[in-house]
Amino acid sequence: MENPVIHHTIPEDEKIYRRPIALYFGGPWTTRQQEILDKRAIKWDCSYEFVLNDDFADTINSYSNARADSDKNYFDYCLLIHSGISEVYSPKVWTDSYTHNGFRYPRLILKDGFIRDKDRVKRFFLRDEVIDLLGQTLEEHTEYEYIEFKRLKNV
Repeated sequence: MENPVIHHTIPEDEKIYRRPIALYFGGPWTTRQQEILDKRAIKWDCSYEFVLNDDFADTINSYSNARADSDKNYFDYCLLIHSGISEVYSPKVWTDSYTHNGFRYPRLILKDGFIRDKDRVKRFFLRDEVIDLLGQTLEEHTEYEYIEFKRLKNV
């Protein structure tokens, strides 16, 4: 008899939830944010594309930091609200960019397609609806247009 621990295989439908998730963003959707980025590009004497991606990365990095009064960050709280699961921890996040029509736009990468419980042991898979709600919430708070998300095969 085979040892089930050694020959454990992940069901096909579960494999997709282990993949990283990319949330794709466009440019700013508010006049206020557009003007801020325009002024910064002029002040820094650099391309608008650089300022767009740099500002998005700075914003996401600040959201990734735990609050002073808690060990949770912005993403933990968003996923708590949108998933309905209390005491969850979000996957690690980072930013990079993608090219569309010859222009570089920001994207956010979630390391995994699941969130963990307070003991960081049990996993809850992120449903598509929850990921879209996260993207829409980020669009509202960052003022960058949320386009779509994709589950990646690798990063």
